[in-house]
Amino acid sequence: MLKKIVLKFRMAAALISKGPDYSDFFTRNLYRIYLGHNKIIHFRDGFPVYSLSTPALFSRAAANFLQRNFFKTITGRTNHNLMSLAITEKCCANCQHCSFQTEDLKQKQNPLKKEELIKLIKDAQELGVTVINILGGEPLLHPDILEIIGAVNKNLSTVILITNGMKLKAIAHNLKRVGLDGVYVSIDSADPDKHNRFRNTLGIFEAAMEGIKNAKRAGLSVGISCCVDPESLASGELEKIFELGKKIGVHEILVFGATPSGKYSSRSDLMDRNSFTDDLIAFAGKYNRRQDYPGILIYGYTSSHRSIGCSGGVNYFYVNPFGEVSPCDFNHAVFGNIREKPLHEILDSMATAFEGHTKYGGCRLKDSRCINSPYVSKNNFKKI
Repeated sequence: MLKKIVLKFRMAAALISKGPDYSDFFTRNLYRIYLGHNKIIHFRDGFPVYSLSTPALFSRAAANFLQRNFFKTITGRTNHNLMSLAITEKCCANCQHCSFQTEDLKQKQNPLKKEELIKLIKDAQELGVTVINILGGEPLLHPDILEIIGAVNKNLSTVILITNGMKLKAIAHNLKRVGLDGVYVSIDSADPDKHNRFRNTLGIFEAAMEGIKNAKRAGLSVGISCCVDPESLASGELEKIFELGKKIGVHEILVFGATPSGKYSSRSDLMDRNSFTDDLIAFAGKYNRRQDYPGILIYGYTSSHRSIGCSGGVNYFYVNPFGEVSPCDFNHAVFGNIREKPLHEILDSMATAFEGHTKYGGCRLKDSRCINSPYVSKNNFKKI
């Protein structure tokens, strides 16, 4: 009996003396592996945020994420924890690199109604989705945007908006009021004129800057998302965007390597460019080691062997405005429509197609060995 009491006392002492250091190491290493850095970028409502793309640490959504992945481990089944939901096909810009506006998509009609979008969100959360990206088109053009975001159960998921920023200024505080956690504003050049030309929209850069200011004032986690190719990295464009992010005080910069999808579907020069991903990761490293810069999340890092790999269709899925479910925003292979099949059946078929495994070699769309697969489609929404 005495020995049992002594052991309990020593365990309690170990928790007090060793627990804080263990918890700190566990957390920092977890984010380092997943994001490529472990820098706290923001405190939102008192919770530490490492990336807009993950639930805030200690939040209930973060607890749900860990619980779902625990059950994934003991059951051996796939867990789709991230959903990108395009709520509208409408947009107020005409960007040169858009992966959304394909000719096939323009011919579709009858987008999901508000009630269908809200039911989809509920179904996704029941299946374990803990990160919900709301996008379009331009999502702020949807007349029921506040009600749709308000329908997300914040105890289960974090919700992020991806926008061109044109309409953000006027609605930022209301977005926070209904429960939005963060917003990525798309900026492709630190030069206003160049950005406006790239998006074929006069004044869109200036409107985005005003929207970012109001989003920060509202208490949202705010990031810039940008799409770069090898030429823009070599020309110093990405470095200028990093400096812009520091100047205006955003919390994160999300960097996508240009993908041969949508309007870029014919760009064979973007295939088999793993060295470009390596260059982006190395370039971001020095900024992530500095606290005076925003956190830099290289999307190619998370889809590489260093992190979770290309998880489209396995941990991640995309729903377009017409209810069609694909592995990701860029891979437009359609595995089903939520108007015709339950979401869980569609996700099962996707996970089976990809054998329930992520691809460690990076994005499938950028790998010539995968491009002829029936489960990869880069320029139209093709039914499987």
